[in-house]
Amino acid sequence: MCLNLAINNSSPSPIKQRGSMLVIALFVIIVLALLGLTMTRLLSSSSETIIYEVLGQRALNAAKAGIECAVAEELDKLDVGNVDEMHTGCNNLSFKEFSGVAGLEGCSYSIESNSKDIVDGAKNFTYWTFASTGRCTAGNIKVTRLVFVDAMVQEDDL
Repeated sequence: MCLNLAINNSSPSPIKQRGSMLVIALFVIIVLALLGLTMTRLLSSSSETIIYEVLGQRALNAAKAGIECAVAEELDKLDVGNVDEMHTGCNNLSFKEFSGVAGLEGCSYSIESNSKDIVDGAKNFTYWTFASTGRCTAGNIKVTRLVFVDAMVQEDDL
């Protein structure tokens, strides 16, 4: 009994392997291109988000400045003794554009205020509602923030 073992060389010949590196190289290039495109979109949306956050904070600061100015002007109108001591220097209360203020370029605010006299027995009150809208623009991006404040003063204490 003779055992005849033939070694079968199962590796393909170099002729059959021609072009396989080209397919692998194309696959790697396509995967890297898609990865690069995804990273570019991610960074672009991240920077746009930061722009909206910064403009949103600036618009909020503009709205707060409008509220503070309106409240100070209303309290300045009350009989508080020395009027010069409380003078706020706020000019046009209904609208202001910040053109020369660092950090608030392209921003503005508009104010709406209402007052109501309230009588509660022997006590008289003045009740105010203030609404300020801060707006900031940079290029095509526009951001708006709203701030509301209520204030009440007992007129007998003045």
